[in-house]
Amino acid sequence: MSGRQQELFSPSIPAEAVIPAESIEQLHDLIMAQYAMNQYERRIFLKVIEALPEALEEIDGTAVFPALEIDAKDIIVGSELKGNSAYQELQKATLSLIRHVCRIAEADGLLQVGLLSSARYVKGKGIIQVRFDPLLYPYLQHLRREFLLFRLEKLVSFKSYYSQCLYELFKKVSKPMGLYSITLEQLRTVLRLEPTEYERYFDFKRFVLQQAQKELAPHDVSFFFREIKERQRVVGLVFQFPKLA
Repeated sequence: MSGRQQELFSPSIPAEAVIPAESIEQLHDLIMAQYAMNQYERRIFLKVIEALPEALEEIDGTAVFPALEIDAKDIIVGSELKGNSAYQELQKATLSLIRHVCRIAEADGLLQVGLLSSARYVKGKGIIQVRFDPLLYPYLQHLRREFLLFRLEKLVSFKSYYSQCLYELFKKVSKPMGLYSITLEQLRTVLRLEPTEYERYFDFKRFVLQQAQKELAPHDVSFFFREIKERQRVVGLVFQFPKLA
């Protein structure tokens, strides 16, 4: 085994230690729907989660998401942005969030909704007013209830969308003896990969698994993995979590 392989695979996983794949719990829809955010988008998103109202407003019998106000200074803190450059950067961040479409699987169909419905930067006051589609409200509330904010911040801080997904998967599934096995097909389904995305296992391993391995290394679900092969073809993976064994 090469030095590179030794970094990626734990020699302590015996070949016969493959356990039956667990039923995959559905990952949180909103987290799964997200793409990578830059630091300003993340801060806006987290501030919004913190400021969620307890209930929607009702106007003429229609549920309305009230405007949430965010202090721009909380978003650009620690940066050298000032004046017009800060305004332009925040404008880009909110525009990106408006264009960011969440795809949420519901019982009766697929909901496609923008992460933000509108954003307004109030010049002279340093305030950003943002609104959401009311259909997104129960998912945002569920996100706030289910995930502590420090954990949510950890999720959205990952550079790779797939690292976010794997982190949440590994936190939820059963891991007897610190091991978890899954077929390659199941894992691709969890990650919502299209058939043509990372079609070659070499690319999937490099850009999904190895990237996640680097990003999850400091966390409690840091992992090694071993490939399960049939006729020289990778059909599944066994993950080992040394901090949980």
